[in-house]
Amino acid sequence: MKRIILVSVFLGFNFCFSQSSVLHNLNNNRLMSNALNKIGNNELNDNDYTGSPFLDKNFLPSKIGGENGIHLLRYNIYNDEIILNRDSEYFKIPKTDLNYFEIGNKYFVRLVNGSYYIQTSDEVRGNIILRKDKIKFTQGKISENGYVQSTPSKFTKNKAEYFLYNLESKKLIPFKKEDFTSFFVTKEKEINHFFKTNKLKSDQDYNEILKIL
Repeated sequence: MKRIILVSVFLGFNFCFSQSSVLHNLNNNRLMSNALNKIGNNELNDNDYTGSPFLDKNFLPSKIGGENGIHLLRYNIYNDEIILNRDSEYFKIPKTDLNYFEIGNKYFVRLVNGSYYIQTSDEVRGNIILRKDKIKFTQGKISENGYVQSTPSKFTKNKAEYFLYNLESKKLIPFKKEDFTSFFVTKEKEINHFFKTNKLKSDQDYNEILKIL
């Protein structure tokens, strides 16, 4: 039976992590087994659950902002953790000085205020758009008799939230008209028109606001 490894604590297992701060060893071309938080793993059959807690189920060759080398990373949205795979050992990257990750040349992940966000736009005049993905976990049920079918656990993707992030002030602004007009006081007319005429469904819809700021 095909099996996968979930590097996660989503089933309620708690792992004890050290208070390591940064990947000092990377800059010396040494791997970071002493600098990262090594974690256990929980093995599940792939038919024990549906959906996925991950941004991408695979560990992808990735870059870590400010560090050397290519590393296999995977972002667990449900746990809000970035996991590193080193020779089939797994490490949780600490949420400290490492705040920018290019995962698989597909996803740009930023650490802001202790939480990870997906960057959906290029930088425009010091502003970027961030998306906060959300996933819900529902515990499966085992049938107690032959009349009711067992149901697997499942991960369900919920509606994402979007924010504008100002790189200079480090301010995270929710996509609400009032929040934008209070921060960009000289752009009130343009902002009001933007929120009135845009339905804001896709990443690109949200990115469009950068053109008027």
